[in-house]
Amino acid sequence: MAENPVTIDERPALICDGVRAWLDNEDGILEITVDRTATEGLFPRHDVMFMLDSIAKSVTPEALQGWVDRLHDDRAATADKAATDDGSRMPKVLCLHAGNLPLVGLQDIIATLLSGSVYYGKLSKKDPWLADGLLRVLRKRLPGQLGGWAVRLEDLDKSGADKVLFAGAESSVATVRQRISELGLASGKARFLPRTARFSMAWLADEDFRGDSIRLSKHLIEAMLRYEGQGCRSLALVIAERSLSEFAGSLADASEVFVRYNPPSHFRKPGVNYWRSYLKSTGKEVYDLGGQIITDDPELIGRKDIICWLKGSGEDAARLARQIGPQLQQVYVHAGRDEIAAKAAKKLTDIPEIRLELLSDAQTPPVDWQPDGIDVLAWLWQNGNPGN
Repeated sequence: MAENPVTIDERPALICDGVRAWLDNEDGILEITVDRTATEGLFPRHDVMFMLDSIAKSVTPEALQGWVDRLHDDRAATADKAATDDGSRMPKVLCLHAGNLPLVGLQDIIATLLSGSVYYGKLSKKDPWLADGLLRVLRKRLPGQLGGWAVRLEDLDKSGADKVLFAGAESSVATVRQRISELGLASGKARFLPRTARFSMAWLADEDFRGDSIRLSKHLIEAMLRYEGQGCRSLALVIAERSLSEFAGSLADASEVFVRYNPPSHFRKPGVNYWRSYLKSTGKEVYDLGGQIITDDPELIGRKDIICWLKGSGEDAARLARQIGPQLQQVYVHAGRDEIAAKAAKKLTDIPEIRLELLSDAQTPPVDWQPDGIDVLAWLWQNGNPGN
């Protein structure tokens, strides 16, 4: 493959041009892949359209240039960037994409291209069409950086990747490493960055409930039910200074409106129905929210399709965050007023692993957000390029 003459200063604009052309349905690709994704039952159309709208707002030349500029002060990143741009061999990055959300691997694609690396991708069989369409449009703008992609590992070129971005459970990392090695998809010295699936929680102070309850419940339901709760940013745990029973009516109303426009792809799963019946029989609070349920039972924290609402203080939220540990992705605050965010921050920001964000932004992260607290672009630059 020919070396890519595109410099770091040119990449943000070229990537954004490709993303914009894809969103504008260049060659009819987006329309075809959205229809195929929806008709094959891979993702509901409303979730796909929500994701596309989020991408249109977050992937801009200013956002990508800002991401690059923010790392310029990092000497290691700058050194690796210079090595990539001075004619040395471009590193190869293999991205193993998850399929829990539509186009969930977008950030890894963009970071790989921004870093000056050659992208190779294993697309998820649960989301094969959207990424394929985008990659075909991007290849027109950055032909030297799009190496190849496939749904099956066996169908990928034996690229001998220098780095691997892997989305999946930590328990499967060893198995994936072995399989990649057997197929010759990565070099023996390849560096791996596992991106594990997690869930998020919210901390609500008493002041949050004194304002616009409709707005608060709408933000909570969006965070809980969008993508049917399958993302690591999806809200699965609420710690609040008010009980579930005090706010259940507002949640139910917001859920009814949300589900009317965003019907779940399936009704409540048998396992969730079991827990619903069990909780009712033991006198626990439990309410229906779309295809999920919400309860005040702390024993069910982290269980799929079950949201937990626990009454507690900021200290309780901090204690639970420490207890949950690496399973916890984000902590949201409602922050209707700046002082509320400050109050929450005082209780929670002394925990290094906690990343505070606004509840209203739960399902619309910026392009440079940091899953696992790791900036993927910085990681790609800092972990050794060939020829350094």
